Amino acid sequence: MTDMTTAPRGIFAGRVLRRRTLCDEHFELAISFDHFPDAAPGQFVQVLCCEASPNPGGIASAMLRRPFSIGGLRRDSATVEIDLLGRVVGPGTAWLDRRRPGDAVSVLGPLGRPFMVPPPSHHALLVAGGIGLPPIRWHAEILSKHGVSCHAIFGARERRFVPLDLKNAPSSDGGMTLCSEEFGRLGVPLAVTTDDGSVGLRGQVTDAMERFFSRVGQSTPVFVFACGPNPMLRAVGSMCTDRGVPCELAMERVMACGMGTCQSCVVPVMDPAQKDGWRYALCCTEGPVFAAEAVKWD
Repeated sequence: MTDMTTAPRGIFAGRVLRRRTLCDEHFELAISFDHFPDAAPGQFVQVLCCEASPNPGGIASAMLRRPFSIGGLRRDSATVEIDLLGRVVGPGTAWLDRRRPGDAVSVLGPLGRPFMVPPPSHHALLVAGGIGLPPIRWHAEILSKHGVSCHAIFGARERRFVPLDLKNAPSSDGGMTLCSEEFGRLGVPLAVTTDDGSVGLRGQVTDAMERFFSRVGQSTPVFVFACGPNPMLRAVGSMCTDRGVPCELAMERVMACGMGTCQSCVVPVMDPAQKDGWRYALCCTEGPVFAAEAVKWD
């Protein structure tokens, strides 16, 4: 398998092909490029969320790029198309949300370490929370192409923050069904959880995980992939580590450069070679994907 961390990368000028509103606060852009390197789920791009300035000393040149997980990639003989999903949280993401077909967007990437692809003998459980959906959705597509049986769980605070096209009502008991367009077209059953119970199971993604593990039993080899807010990743990683289930977590950090220069996106990781048994790793270069047992939470 290609080492995506050493694959070509660069700054690429693209044009918005499509924009759609997914739910309250969440939007998605499909961006077309004449050229874009190979990438894999878990990798990200740094987006210039302002107009490119022709003046090197202008205000645009001083604005830091924002990290966005790649949510999909399609390639034909002439162009490459990638998907970016965002949530409006400040002026940068608000600017990106205002882009319309034909608007220019500059990205730096692809960056970071992606998810692995387990052998077809394993079942993959894909877990996403909030804005952690893009790499999970894309990984479901990649794993399905590799013949890996997949199931998925998505968690949100309430129905209006679920950035999925729900064709049918998700099960209220945490059962996995073909309820969403995004996962259903891949044949991947999905469970939805919400904190307030406004759709799907009332509870956390770990509640749906408990039901999944109870159903598949201990004889079925399972590999878990997760992306979302830190509290969710900690809970998912702890559950998998306690059960001896291999798990990879795509960590979320504010990244100023995305290439290891600014040293701002650190993640504490276990390292027996260090005096105290741990060290800081850079999320942008050693991650954003980490093995669950390697992350030091305390």
